[in-house]
Amino acid sequence: MEQKWSKILGHMQRIESGSVDIYVNDCMGIFITKEPFDFSEIQHIHKGYEFVIPYGPSAPYKVESSYVKMEQKKVFPFNVEQPHQAVDDSFDSRLLALFLDADYMRGLADSICRVQQLSFYNQSFAYDAYLKSLLLTFIEESRNKQGGHDLITQSIANQVGVYLLRNIGNNCSALKDEKHYSQKNNINQAIEFIYENYWNNFSLNEVAQVAHLSPHHFSRVFKAEVGQTPFEFLLGIKIKKAKELLRHGDKSITEICFECGFNTSSYFTRVFSKKVGLTPTAFRELLL
Repeated sequence: MEQKWSKILGHMQRIESGSVDIYVNDCMGIFITKEPFDFSEIQHIHKGYEFVIPYGPSAPYKVESSYVKMEQKKVFPFNVEQPHQAVDDSFDSRLLALFLDADYMRGLADSICRVQQLSFYNQSFAYDAYLKSLLLTFIEESRNKQGGHDLITQSIANQVGVYLLRNIGNNCSALKDEKHYSQKNNINQAIEFIYENYWNNFSLNEVAQVAHLSPHHFSRVFKAEVGQTPFEFLLGIKIKKAKELLRHGDKSITEICFECGFNTSSYFTRVFSKKVGLTPTAFRELLL
């Protein structure tokens, strides 16, 4: 393994050749155990951020001076140089460990929300279909090494880093609610209107009136400020809400469809599949 990744992994027991599948680029690494692995030998730290996804029912760990149980197929984060150790060798210790370079993640946090000392909360978070698809694509590109694979894996690392900042609890609070994209107050008022009424039918003319602009001028200014058309922005909000409802609760696909402001289940499924890469049903099944 290259010197950089040996440094990021830090002081831990030796990984035997053939016992772990390893996929890395300059700032991100995925380590998948191929068989039960004894992680209880030593308390250790890493020079990067680690996100562990256990395959077994539970994984008891000591994190600094506290004891926690990681949940099966959920993401559990460890911060840079945070001591941790598995404390029970009787559980199924197969897992996927995702590592992100410390300087890389801190750079993302600084550029997005002006947080320089990034810290994640030590608790389990959902391992959803979107993150899973990113990691699977990273693995596939790393295996096949076709032309341009380095560009693709770097792009995926960027998406993974931003995803973790947005979805895994941390002190980067500015990402928790991204309503205010613009420096123009009238566009922010329109954004607030869209958030408050995304589930309802409203016209472009109505939201343009909120911004005190003509529909044509509003569409042009909105895209220049936000980077999306008003319709694309609205669809993004609807899909984000649908993903939240699919992750939590037991509402039917049809109920979620109408609650998120879609008129028919078929249109909802088509839009969701295009945006997420999975049907709503397949997305929910991956979370089970």
